[in-house]
Amino acid sequence: MRKRTTIRVISYLSAAVLVAGIFAVRSTRKANALELYARANTRHAFDELVTSVTELSNALEKSQYLSDPALESALCTQIYGRAMTAQMAMGALPYASQELEQTASFVAKAGDYAGALARSVGDNGGYSGEELKNLQSLARTASIMKLNLQDMQSRVDSGELGIEDVYRQTDKAEGGEDQPPMAGTVFQTMEQEFPEVPSLIYDGPFSETKTKQEALYLQGKDQVSQDEALKIAAKFLNTDAGELKAAGDCGGDVPCWVCAGRVNGGEYTVSVTKQGGEIWSVLCSRPVGRQSYSVKQGLSVAEDFVSAWGIEGLEESYHTVSDGVLLVNFEHAEDGVRCYPDLIKVGVALDNGALMSYDAAGYITAHTDREIPAVQVQREDAQKSVVKDLDVKDYSLAIIPSEGGEERLCHEFLCQSKAGDKYLLYVNALTGDQEKILILLEDETGTLTI
Repeated sequence: MRKRTTIRVISYLSAAVLVAGIFAVRSTRKANALELYARANTRHAFDELVTSVTELSNALEKSQYLSDPALESALCTQIYGRAMTAQMAMGALPYASQELEQTASFVAKAGDYAGALARSVGDNGGYSGEELKNLQSLARTASIMKLNLQDMQSRVDSGELGIEDVYRQTDKAEGGEDQPPMAGTVFQTMEQEFPEVPSLIYDGPFSETKTKQEALYLQGKDQVSQDEALKIAAKFLNTDAGELKAAGDCGGDVPCWVCAGRVNGGEYTVSVTKQGGEIWSVLCSRPVGRQSYSVKQGLSVAEDFVSAWGIEGLEESYHTVSDGVLLVNFEHAEDGVRCYPDLIKVGVALDNGALMSYDAAGYITAHTDREIPAVQVQREDAQKSVVKDLDVKDYSLAIIPSEGGEERLCHEFLCQSKAGDKYLLYVNALTGDQEKILILLEDETGTLTI
């Protein structure tokens, strides 16, 4: 009896240990899952903070060079919105108040000030001298904060800096000196060096054309079959139709046939519009090797390509280089007017000059036989709205899309500040109102606008 009782006790204990072990494993897995979830949320909030502060800084920088009350008010509203987004991102970070005290204070102050200006600037006929000085001070501070945050983000991406929750700081310290510092600790350092807060940021402009319900370039054109689309795609890639195969279709505002195949060592996917049989997009997945083409040679290849395809009236405006691919923006030009909505992007591999991408979405949706209105406000009068702190370096007439998708005929002024920064300022050629301002960034990789 004692032996049986002992066996039963051992069995019960074994079962209890097994159950406890199962619960422990489940608890550990759950804890690990929760920790991964917390880290993911923290990283998302941090990236959102970097993005919103960057956009806040860019908007504040632009605000210094406006002279139209309506555009000043709109940009102040944008600054206010970016500040609100940054505040929400900081609220989602797991750091204590001391890690973000000055950053949060600055963002709130910039947002509140811009919100007040958005309401008053229209009635007051523009910024006062004091208000402009305040915006300039806010812009300088925001620029420093943007650079600090972008540096932190780069260090997190490289693994040099840990994004772990602040409540794990003690555990992290016990892990040894080889562990990366925590974001919360770096925030504290950044706060200690925070600049004095004053009292109180392509591939080419307008490249992201909004797709319209009906593509203007396709109006009145016939439908094409999948077999016809294969022939069109093959001609575009200068290959035989047998090298491509049907890969289905895609819907949306502009339905397309999709063709795919291996051409000259690259896997190509080509979308052809069902109406009109126009090449909508091309993408090649081939990895690009060592660069042997210069940017100038790549530009020549891109120009020859669009010319050979028969699209007339295109001018190269901006280009960038990324991962060995030269991306060139072509806009339609008509009677000396740049039509930015009519955009075609061409990607050229700089290892062998082959086509890597082609995007005609902007051109197909926007291009039509326009009746360009007569200029009502001459260049000389429009240029008076360029503030004295900017020097005009180049000029053109241009058609740009408004936020609502309508087109505006504008005077385009390429300007440079005393510090050497470049801007594109657009003044409505019919009303004389400032329409838009963009920051122009130029380096060895090409030109970007924000």
